[in-house]
Parts: sequence; structure tokens; C-alpha cells
Amino acid sequence: MKLKHVWTALVMLLAVAFIPRIATAEMPASQPSQRVDFITMGDWGTGGAGQKEVAAKMAAYNKKLANPINAALLLGDNFYMSLPGGVKDQAWQNVFEKMYPADQLPFPFYVALGNHDYQDKKDQIELQYAKLHPDSRWKLPARWYRIDLPVEKPLVTVLMLDSDKDQLKELMWNEEKKWIETELAKPRGTWTILCAHHPLFSNGGHGDNPVLQKEWGPLLEKYKVDFYFCGHDHDLQHLQIPNWYTTFVLAGGGGADLKVLRHDDRGPFSRLVHGFAHVQITPDQITVRYVTTEDEITHEFTRKKSGEVEVKINGGNDPAIINPLRALEGITPSKPDDK
Repeated sequence: MKLKHVWTALVMLLAVAFIPRIATAEMPASQPSQRVDFITMGDWGTGGAGQKEVAAKMAAYNKKLANPINAALLLGDNFYMSLPGGVKDQAWQNVFEKMYPADQLPFPFYVALGNHDYQDKKDQIELQYAKLHPDSRWKLPARWYRIDLPVEKPLVTVLMLDSDKDQLKELMWNEEKKWIETELAKPRGTWTILCAHHPLFSNGGHGDNPVLQKEWGPLLEKYKVDFYFCGHDHDLQHLQIPNWYTTFVLAGGGGADLKVLRHDDRGPFSRLVHGFAHVQITPDQITVRYVTTEDEITHEFTRKKSGEVEVKINGGNDPAIINPLRALEGITPSKPDDK
């Protein structure tokens, strides 16, 4: 009888051990629980001068910090070029591994997929690279997944999402939406952040996204999501939208060509400039600093759990630019390859 109980317990133990955890990425438990620092950026994988300048700035900035960065959150459009060599393509070294040197930026880079990552089936290659290279700082365990920082008593819960609805089948899109609500309904850290490529609101050329506002907006409100981080527009923005609990951070200045702004009447901050956001999290507040290749810190603000936002350095808004030839149509120009 005792042997039977031991065998039953062993079977149950093995069953639990092999439950797939593809939807979760975690930070080492050694990370202090009273503070987490990370950087976030999107629209970076060009291999060009803009990306190199941002990468150099990131390394220099991290070196000067008293509390070094713990992780990076990448907001999509990771490779603008094709990857004909698949997981062995030289771009992996040139555009990621060597572009952000491990000795200067020795932390995990958690990845979201953007629209350019779906061209030439790069999404599958990026997922495969993470699977084949677990020792790489490139972390992409699934198209959407959860990060708790740190693992024990998390200070912040981050959901890395796939906002490419046009690329996902309806079944997958609905599965992701259900997963988002399931995770938001679970116990979470003191703070909650959602990350994806496409914005709900943007002063940039692509403008607002009514589909995401309708599909994901109610979840942000229902579960009091503190921040939504995104890219897609090639600029830096901090938007506080009236009657929305969530603060919107757009950090699409990772290196791709700068484009245009559609609005300059919302803010408090939107500028056409390359750079990234440094996010410092404590139990009491989150501080966001926008670091650019032009200035050290262009814009800085803090947000408390009550939702109170205080702007410490106001970077203001660059003027919106409308193509005069199309102004009557109310259209802001955008490069055709970035639809």
C-alpha cells in the first residue's frame, strides 16, 4: 500500500515537472525586490548609423549608473533586413549580439514581435534562435509571455504581447486576448506593464489604433494596468490620455529612420529623436527617463500607484508636420514599407 502511494506521488511529480512554461519568463531570484531598472526601445534592428548611436549611448549610460540596468524590453521591429541564413545569419551578430556588447550590457533582452518581424517568416527564425541559444541574452520564449521581476514577491509584472493582429489568425488573436485577461486576473506584482509593438495612442505618423483601443483597452481599464509600452512610430512619446488610467510610453527611437508627427496637441512629450527609455521601479513610484542621442535626459516623469503623474523634466512636443500636397486629405505621410 505504501509503495502504491509512493508511485502515485512520483507520477504526479513528473506530470507537474513537464507542464510547459512557454508563456512565462522569469528573472533570477537574486534580484533585489525593492528596485528594478530596465530600458525599453523598439524599431531598432537596422544595423545602420542610428542603431549604432543608440547602442553606444545605452552602453555609456549604463556604465554611469549606480544601479545598473537589470533587463531590456524590446518593442518589435527587431530586424528590418531579411535573415536568409536563418538562425545562423550574420545579422544575429552584427545587429544584436555585437551591437549590444555582453560585457557592457550584461542583462537579458526580452523581445516582442513587430510587423517587420513577420516579413520573410522572421518571426519563426527569432523564436527558433531563442530556443537554440538559451545562453544568449535574446529572450523570446513565445509570441506572448509573462515576466515577473523578481521571481519571489515580484515588484513588477510585465506582459510581452504580440499586437500584430493582421498577421495572427483569428483563433490565435482570441487566444492571446483570453491569455492576457487570465494573467491580469492572477496575483501580480505591485506594478503592471504591458508591452507590444503597436500603440493604442500615438502622436506619430501611424496615429491612434482604434482596434487595440477596442480589443485591449477595456482590459487595461478593468485591471488597472499602470503602463503600456510600445513602438511602431519612430520617435519618443509620453502620453497621458484623459479618462484613461494607464500611462502610455512610446519608445520607437531605437535606430530606424525618423519620420513625422501627426499631432502636437497631446503630451506632455513627443519628439522625433533616437533614444530609449530608462524605467526605474520602486514600491512607491515608477520613474521614466527618456535618454536620447542628442541629450542625456530629454524628458523625465514619475507615476505613483494612485495614478498621479509628476513631470520632472519636460521635453515638450516637436511640431506636427503635414505634407502640404496632401494636407487637404488629412493624411500624414508614412513610408510604404512600414504599414
